Amino acid sequence: MSLLTLILQALIYPGLLTMILLVILTQWYVRKISGRIQFRRGPTRTGPTGILQPLADFIKLLSKEDVVNKYGLKYSPLAAIVLAIGSLISLSLVTPLAITPIHAPYDFLIIAYAILLAPFALAYLALSAPNPYSSIASGRYLALLISADPAYIATHLVPVILAAKYFNTYFSTYLTSTVSHRLWTVSLTSAIAMAISSVAGFLSLMAVLMIKPFDFPEAETELYWGLFTELGGPRLAMGFFLKFLEKIVFPLIYVMLFLGGVWPAEPGSWLASTIVVLIKYVVLLTLITVIDNSMPRFRPDQGVRFLWKYCYTLALLGLAVAILS
Repeated sequence: MSLLTLILQALIYPGLLTMILLVILTQWYVRKISGRIQFRRGPTRTGPTGILQPLADFIKLLSKEDVVNKYGLKYSPLAAIVLAIGSLISLSLVTPLAITPIHAPYDFLIIAYAILLAPFALAYLALSAPNPYSSIASGRYLALLISADPAYIATHLVPVILAAKYFNTYFSTYLTSTVSHRLWTVSLTSAIAMAISSVAGFLSLMAVLMIKPFDFPEAETELYWGLFTELGGPRLAMGFFLKFLEKIVFPLIYVMLFLGGVWPAEPGSWLASTIVVLIKYVVLLTLITVIDNSMPRFRPDQGVRFLWKYCYTLALLGLAVAILS
């Protein structure tokens, strides 16, 4: 891949500009689905059927003054958020959305670090302001991450190990996605490991994204506005952008590893692969949104206990089966 192609992919497609567009469309879609479930109309005023309302909200926040608490951190939280946004946008280059996806042996390790950076950047942004509500929410969020992230990464490791064993994909996430549909049928032990890990992966995905019942760090009625209590203007805009970027990249990776990736399209067919992956992503996002609007909220101790008792158990069991298969 030439340097020019890499820059164009990073800045235009499927990088920065495309991710901005997907964040707008995703937020609009989630708000519309949530509105229907709650017997509301959702956004309607800005743009056709309200589709430009997320963009209008984002521009409004960016245009406001960046007010920072006297005892808060001013620059380092913004640097952390920008770095996290950049890391997630870079992950779009390893998905089938890219015209020329980037991959290398053992790139799973780099991708895992990039995935973990985003949620901890959100926690750092919330902790940068001395507010009791945001401090409590950050503590809950860190407890949630400690309980969910290791299981989340462990579940991703299962298809990567199986694909490397059966198809010589060299522990590459993208190459794993090209054969992930075959991991369900290549052997009985592989199918069992994939089934167990897909369940654990979905539960940990919900926890990392703070989907009900794992949204206790936000808990609006208890903590005012949770992680975002002290934030406003550009800081709130960047925090929201990162949060919705997570709702794009993390489910895409789940689709790549557990829902067959580009199958039934051929890996070399970019347009067909993109359409298939996006359809699967929309179905998964719809399911997550419906669950988020239907489930009650765990108490912090209940959520942490559930993750350690069930999610960790399933993740480690799936990993053990994959290693021993």
